[in-house]
Amino acid sequence: MVSEHDVPAHLSKIFLEHPEKIADYLLTSGRLAVILLDRQGTILDCNPFFLENIDLTEKPVGQSIDAFLSGGLPIDKDLDRGDCRPIRLTLALHHSLERSLSGHVIEVGNRYLIFAHNVRLTDHELFATLSKLTDELTDLTRQLNKKNRELESANITITKLMNTDPLTELTNRRKLKEMIDKEMSRARRHGRPLSALMTDIDHFKSINDTYGHDAGDRVLVQVANILRMMCRKEDITARFGGEEFVVILPETPVATAVECAERIRKSIQSTAYPGIDRQITASFGVTLFLADDTEESLIKRADTALYEAKQSGRNRVVLK
Repeated sequence: MVSEHDVPAHLSKIFLEHPEKIADYLLTSGRLAVILLDRQGTILDCNPFFLENIDLTEKPVGQSIDAFLSGGLPIDKDLDRGDCRPIRLTLALHHSLERSLSGHVIEVGNRYLIFAHNVRLTDHELFATLSKLTDELTDLTRQLNKKNRELESANITITKLMNTDPLTELTNRRKLKEMIDKEMSRARRHGRPLSALMTDIDHFKSINDTYGHDAGDRVLVQVANILRMMCRKEDITARFGGEEFVVILPETPVATAVECAERIRKSIQSTAYPGIDRQITASFGVTLFLADDTEESLIKRADTALYEAKQSGRNRVVLK
């Protein structure tokens, strides 16, 4: 429960968290007279309750608030962002009548937001109104925070889907290019070794033709799991397309990359694949990053080595 003394401070905290959304809420709530001004006192927006108090039917947007006040706008120029201060407005109506409103003013993004009520309310009634408002704003803030968390979670999921191959859940080709560029820049900047290997499942068309595409998909998933299991966390494992995979190995000399490719090759060869009664093998091409390489030239050299592995009998590792 917010005490009478804490209402302005509590309102300030809420406004600082979601200033634009809270201002929109107040302008449509109708529970208080609400006026949005720029720093010069020009009316930017107001709500129906304020219009009733100045006997207008249309919003006087673009007009100075001074045109409706007797005595000018009583706002301190040293009002800080998020600072909530009491304010009293004397409205000049037709036939020399005046009406007073009392409430608070707060700065919202270099603008002033005034929310007030008829002065005929007692202090206790005004406090009760503001207290109820803070409860509503607190609830609104809670909802906004929840929506923001949900949006953040959705954005993470969308980003993952955009960067991941849906079948194998490895990095996809689009994201691979971006990651290779970063690793090449790091290797070039620090003079550290960077290796790449490309692998292709041997006779994959025959697997699809003999056992069906579902069986082929299971082979792809299992090979992807082998790559994921046998590579380090800092290595980049990606599905390049079809039955081809690429692994980028930061901080790795080419001899170590060849050893890694051999271990993966043997693991693929020795693994049993459900529903397939023949041995599955893969060929590998390995290369080392050179200072003048681009992403295209690095992958092309690994692909050329892979082609040579295929041409020389498959199920082997070729370095180029």
